[in-house]
Amino acid sequence: MLGIPDECSVERNLDVKRLPLSEVKPGERNRFRDVVRELKVSAVLTDKVLPAYTTERCIVQAVQVFEVRVNSLRSAPFVCGVLQKMTKTLCIIFVRDDHQEQFSFALKRLNLQYASEVVVTDQFLSVPRVSGVSGNGMRLMEMYAGWGVVVNMTSLYSWYLELMVKCFVITHRKVWSGMEGLLSSKVWYNSDDVLSMFSDLKRLVGLSEERGRSLSMGESVRLNGELREVYERLERYA
Repeated sequence: MLGIPDECSVERNLDVKRLPLSEVKPGERNRFRDVVRELKVSAVLTDKVLPAYTTERCIVQAVQVFEVRVNSLRSAPFVCGVLQKMTKTLCIIFVRDDHQEQFSFALKRLNLQYASEVVVTDQFLSVPRVSGVSGNGMRLMEMYAGWGVVVNMTSLYSWYLELMVKCFVITHRKVWSGMEGLLSSKVWYNSDDVLSMFSDLKRLVGLSEERGRSLSMGESVRLNGELREVYERLERYA
């Protein structure tokens, strides 16, 4: 999966009933256990493969890769939301049902009041794809997001951030004609620039979705103006 080195493979099955879900409401806890059919940690990346990353607000000493099988992919946002919140490390969640599959990513930071806790700041799910079918999205993932083609391997954090944002670009590549051009940009060599671009990308997707709803002429004019500003900022990264 994603070309992660074999040396990181662990293939450790987890008992869903024994997961520490104390912070989850009882109703959600029962729902989680009902919809998850299989759960395992398939890989763990540590400083043996890439350097750890530490700042005052972010500590990345490992990245975990989960594989989850659910009854229906409709429950993926809920299941991945629970897993991302309860897992202190950065993690990639590969979630699937009997027909489709998708990836979950999330950025996290230390709680400013309780250093032992983490706060999920951004998370998203890639667009579902039919299991076993290699479409254009998967081709782009292999070209730009596989282990051997990620350009910023400075640390576990820089690798994860690049992988996540590239997956976001690929997921939303139809929103703007310049999206795919970003994948070969030099922006990926600088994590701070990638974060700034990610902020613009989220704004772009939000504005595009808002424009797609039924709007008045005045709202359309406003949104088109804001979108032009975002396009101009993104073109600087291309």
